[in-house]
Amino acid sequence: MKILIVTGIFEPESGGPAVYAAKIAEKLSVAGNTVSVLTYSPKERYDFDAQYKFSLKRIVRGNKLLNRIKMFFAALSRARENDIVYMLDWFAAGLPAALASRIRRVPYVVRVGGDYLWEQKYLESNATPVSLSDFYERGLYARFLYKPFFWAIRSVLSHASKVIFNSDKQQGIYVRFYGLSNTATVYNPVPRLETTGIVRGMATHEFVYCGRFIVMKNLTALIRAFAKARIPADYSLVLIGDGPRWEELARLVETLGLKTRVKIQHSMHLPDLLERIKNCRAFILPSWTDISPNQVYEALAIGLPAVVTKENYLSIHDSLPEMIDPTSVADIASKLEMLADDVRYKKFAEAFTSITFAHDWDDVVRQHLEIFKKIANV
Repeated sequence: MKILIVTGIFEPESGGPAVYAAKIAEKLSVAGNTVSVLTYSPKERYDFDAQYKFSLKRIVRGNKLLNRIKMFFAALSRARENDIVYMLDWFAAGLPAALASRIRRVPYVVRVGGDYLWEQKYLESNATPVSLSDFYERGLYARFLYKPFFWAIRSVLSHASKVIFNSDKQQGIYVRFYGLSNTATVYNPVPRLETTGIVRGMATHEFVYCGRFIVMKNLTALIRAFAKARIPADYSLVLIGDGPRWEELARLVETLGLKTRVKIQHSMHLPDLLERIKNCRAFILPSWTDISPNQVYEALAIGLPAVVTKENYLSIHDSLPEMIDPTSVADIASKLEMLADDVRYKKFAEAFTSITFAHDWDDVVRQHLEIFKKIANV
């Protein structure tokens, strides 16, 4: 089968879709399919691009309108060579790719792993943060400012041969508010084989966040909570990633007098990242909502305890021993204090690392291929 994958971000950028796109492209290629990837990127190429088992085309970001025009023509050129177009983005990259696919009469599938309208248009406008479910339940999505984007997204999704979600809860939200019917759920995998060379040692006194620096991740609350928490002075916090809120976070760290204890570092290739964070005290994810964050499964795979927002749609949600209230800096601070207490930390770490979830990349690829083959009739 010939498969074109379209994504808005790709390695080495931070974010679940960037990692997911690279991994599923690799796995589909190994399974005997001809795979090509089309993505936006800060650079035209990286040295490690040569290692991929699939073809990769990076469109260097510039003017937003020009980006979409370039994506449209790139997708238009490549779509006709493929049996199916698989989009991990449904607006910035997905909208032009969907149009190109429809012109070429090539079926496309969309994977919904986030929510552009809530995450990029609402939260990044500095509106009062709310959870994803509240954004829809309160009817905020229907405000005049967001209606054109809502209609555009609904058009892309309604014309897809299948819309794949990674959580049952978001699937339910979209079925209800976008009027979708042709949907499926494929849970994110817990990486197993990929992390066998990473061995966790003695836990340090360093808390870590890794991912995008955007409002949705609620990192200003994490920094304020770290400043408020009554923990020993040798505890530190490192934020690893990139994104539009970098300077804002750096200013907050300086304002709170935390420059010696809070470090901000650029994103890195996944194997290097996992090696870097393997001995951290804990991974902290205080997002306003995080649907099915890959980082939690990666932490579980390497034995790194993780404290996650209670506003998550993870398949292991009910097994998480502690969760964060994203609306409360005091609650986040209390979780950091718990993690700094050796007795409570040991109990928490044992509970978290004992979570089992038997769903790996082989399962994910198998489910995708079952969907693709039915659609493409191959």
